[in-house]
Amino acid sequence: MSHRRGIQDKIKALSEYLNVNPAKITESEGTLYSFKALYYGTNTAYLVLTDIEANVAARRAIKSRLWVITLEAAFEYFGIESYPADALERLNHQEIREINAGIYRLVEATCGSEILSEKMLSLGNRANILADYDQTERSFGEYYIYRLF
Repeated sequence: MSHRRGIQDKIKALSEYLNVNPAKITESEGTLYSFKALYYGTNTAYLVLTDIEANVAARRAIKSRLWVITLEAAFEYFGIESYPADALERLNHQEIREINAGIYRLVEATCGSEILSEKMLSLGNRANILADYDQTERSFGEYYIYRLF
């Protein structure tokens, strides 16, 4: 299947899922975890992925979001009512990228990112990783739909 055909199939699936005209769905200019996001209006975005694509995207997301995963795990472990997104108000994107790179190096020096990714995915965390809006994975035909915002 060609890339263009694949995007058109995903637009069709999302429009059917949302019960809207396909012309109301637009694709992102860039990519997220190497896949196009699809927009419905200006305030709603989705990833529409096959099972294989969702696994690839989740593995890439884990690597790029280790800082969020680490903070969430620490807050949960200690029962702290705080959210990783709070860091975005106090740190710039470059600082967060540097922190993430440091955590990635720590993971690689211990268990390795592949083992961490495998464990997270085996525990059913794909929705938590890919669906920022509601941490829900929706099966629709041959696709899985993740709401980003």
